Amino acid sequence: MLQEERYKKILNLLKQNDSVKVTELVHVLNVSIDTVRRDLENMETKKLLKRVHGGAILPENRGDQNVFSYRESKNKEKKMELAELACEYVSEGQAIALNAGTTTMEIAKKLAESFERLTVISNGLRIIEHFSHKPGFTIIVPGGILDQEEYALYGKKCEEDIGNYNIDQAFISINAISLSKGLTDFRIHEIDIIRAMMENARQTIIAADSSKFEKVSYLNVCPLEGIDMIITDSSVNEETIAAYSKAEVKIVHR
Repeated sequence: MLQEERYKKILNLLKQNDSVKVTELVHVLNVSIDTVRRDLENMETKKLLKRVHGGAILPENRGDQNVFSYRESKNKEKKMELAELACEYVSEGQAIALNAGTTTMEIAKKLAESFERLTVISNGLRIIEHFSHKPGFTIIVPGGILDQEEYALYGKKCEEDIGNYNIDQAFISINAISLSKGLTDFRIHEIDIIRAMMENARQTIIAADSSKFEKVSYLNVCPLEGIDMIITDSSVNEETIAAYSKAEVKIVHR
């Protein structure tokens, strides 16, 4: 792939996902990590993007620590709103799965505030931290390899461990949702973790703020037929709700 083609691909990914990781670009562009880093450095010089630890964001955005930190602060109020909604689908004593993500991290905070007895399985280290003060919670941490940029565990061992449990609700944080492509994401290591949770859950609930609709990331997760519902914030527009309802996809919001 020529340099200009790589630049175009990187910019397209940034427009779709707001941020990109060096490790993902190595996979997508099929080039070395040194080539990716040189491309990002050159593109920053041209003011096409802003480099942050582990990746890059669009120049008008700010990410003073890393890509995860940038996503954590983005649309935070919307994520908090849908986290409250998520708790309405949980009962005391249930087994809950939360995949790694900034939205599910907000759900974790709200679950810790709202319940005294839950079993929670998660591959997200930042999520697990929020239950450390809850003696009535049973926290299950699957084994695996650490993704240091996402603070998450992944790999075959992680998937196998998740498969050992019967889950009541799996709350899935996803990067993009569309009627044409279903669920898509840019996190290579997270895809199979999401699928493992969905396969072992009685109910799969996608937790996505309203900015995630009708966007497509570059890795397919599953079609919309594979989920039970989507919970989102009150900013979702009526046209989106109508279009998804017509496709028999349930959207719940405040």
